[in-house]
Amino acid sequence: MPAVDADRAWQALAPLRARRPEARWLPVEKLHLTLVFLGPTDAGDVTRLAALVDQIAAARERYLCATGEGGGRVHDHRDGVCWLRLVEGGRETSQLALDLDVALGSGTYDARHPPHPHLTLARGVDQATLDDVKSTSRGLDLRWTADRIVLFRSYTEPQGSRYEELASFPLGASGGGASRGGGAAEN
Repeated sequence: MPAVDADRAWQALAPLRARRPEARWLPVEKLHLTLVFLGPTDAGDVTRLAALVDQIAAARERYLCATGEGGGRVHDHRDGVCWLRLVEGGRETSQLALDLDVALGSGTYDARHPPHPHLTLARGVDQATLDDVKSTSRGLDLRWTADRIVLFRSYTEPQGSRYEELASFPLGASGGGASRGGGAAEN
């Protein structure tokens, strides 16, 4: 999600965060749509993966995303999570996720587990927080243009996940449009 749009979303969600401070709200810089999860990946494979992501991104145009109803789940044995589904851009995001899944060989999706595009808001949610998100989502109108695919490396830490951007690939570029940083694998 572009930074200016993430800031706008963060501000729109401020009353919800204030009412439900016990949830672990994702900070503004972590607001994103997950396309595929690669899991542990050899650092030497990042260049090949980046080239594949670049090809997919170059073949796609930017598109509008807009959030709709809230959703999520509460677990007895682990933390719950809440999100906002996409009412615009969902089809494009799903197809992008499927194309990446095939190209990268991530095995994230199959016929029983298709992509369900959403914007994750918080973890560690209880039923009251989930109900509040569902209720509040009716009044939200969060919109942005999906303009790039970012390859992240994630680190699991006690206070939550931390993401390191390895490369960014603009949608609709004619290939070779990545800006690269780091050199570690996404996990």
